[in-house]
Amino acid sequence: MNKMTLDQLRAQLKGHIYLRFNSEEEYEDFLAAAQGEGFSFGEHLPCEYGGSFHDMIALCEDKQLALCNTFSRMAYQCGGENVHRIDYAAYARGDADYII
Repeated sequence: MNKMTLDQLRAQLKGHIYLRFNSEEEYEDFLAAAQGEGFSFGEHLPCEYGGSFHDMIALCEDKQLALCNTFSRMAYQCGGENVHRIDYAAYARGDADYII
């Protein structure tokens, strides 16, 4: 299976996309992939951000990433038609059941 890209994920899903990580290794893989695809946290490169795998990241338009605040976390928990909760490792592997 080919590794799926963040650009592909953004193109597939409309609305709010929230990424969840299960380990520090998955999180580091995500940061490297995001940086390689040209994503950023504002003016900062993903690998400069640091953070923790406990962080929930929003995949925004225009190759922007955002750390989720309280309202984003509430949207993540409640779900909804345009809220997509993604298991990053499952998506990156190409698993069909990556939506939580």
